[in-house]
Amino acid sequence: MGKAPCILLGLLLLAPGCSSAQVEREFPTEEMAEGDLAFRCGRGVFSRAVTTAEEEGVYSHIGLLLRDGEAWKVVHAVPGETEGEDDFERVKMEDVGAFFSAERAVRGCLVHTGLADSATVAALRGKALRAVADSVRFDGDYRLEDSSRVYCTEFVWRLYADAAGIDLSEGRRRFIHLLWINGDVLLPEHLLEYSGNQVYYSF
Repeated sequence: MGKAPCILLGLLLLAPGCSSAQVEREFPTEEMAEGDLAFRCGRGVFSRAVTTAEEEGVYSHIGLLLRDGEAWKVVHAVPGETEGEDDFERVKMEDVGAFFSAERAVRGCLVHTGLADSATVAALRGKALRAVADSVRFDGDYRLEDSSRVYCTEFVWRLYADAAGIDLSEGRRRFIHLLWINGDVLLPEHLLEYSGNQVYYSF
């Protein structure tokens, strides 16, 4: 995932990994809604680094839930999941089952944000799909001041800010000064703590 595996390198040996039994995921499709947030904790070095940075963090990655016909998808800015030699780290859309697969997630949840206005949801959906179509690149430098590339939390945060005028972070940031990162970073926990959130599914 480019530079990302090095984040918080000095803390990794002390950081506990996420743990959970591998099970088949069954999703509450009758409760799922477009614009919901999808959080997961992965199995790799980067996931351990992110949850260490959060101190009490549970999740290392976040995406946005959208519907595609009868299927539910997650749109997310993801590092380290390129598809072929010519691919690059970017915003992509995949089945919710793939996003939460046992190989990628040992812990996860789905969250309502209270977003209900259909026009706002449509705007959110349009912006997310445009980012997929444009293959917006993943930002391995984690720079909030550069919107041409995005990392996972920044991506969802910008979508909500632009389409709904909602700051899911409510101003929360974590200053990180380590290796190539020197500035305020948005972590998944910052969006999980949004005051309008309701967790309705977790494993």
